[in-house]
Amino acid sequence: MEQKELTSLKRGARVVYPAHGVGIVEKVERIKTNETASTTPFYTIRIDESGMTIRVPAARALQIGIRSVIKEVEVRKVLRLLRTKDKVANGMNWHKRQKSYIDRIKSGSVFELAEILRELTLIQTKKELSFGEQRMYDNVRQLMVMEIAEAKGIEKSQASKLLDKAFDS
Repeated sequence: MEQKELTSLKRGARVVYPAHGVGIVEKVERIKTNETASTTPFYTIRIDESGMTIRVPAARALQIGIRSVIKEVEVRKVLRLLRTKDKVANGMNWHKRQKSYIDRIKSGSVFELAEILRELTLIQTKKELSFGEQRMYDNVRQLMVMEIAEAKGIEKSQASKLLDKAFDS
């Protein structure tokens, strides 16, 4: 996403906030901050799933990883990525993988989310996931379901079935 696009988000725009999911820009307002004598543009974003409201300086939106919801063509790429069966992070213990996963989730990239989901799914076929791995799996899967549902204009249950189908093929 271009920075130009982020600095001009409009009220009602559908966006993805890393690690929180799909939301809507409820307000675009100028707020006077302590750091400057002038006002700074802020986005107020409400996350659909949790109802949480987040206020973000427009200038930091790109750095934070806020982006538009993916398009249909990107959904197809994500589902294709999920079908690949190679490259599981063997050799790394859970704590190192967890740190890597958290950093990748914070990046805001839907493709990083897809890779994490694929890796955890492949690990799950070999052994039962630990409590931490299962929580990470559930969280990442929920983020993927929300975005695919939004991108395709379908129910979350249908998006979940698309993910299941990608792993079954």
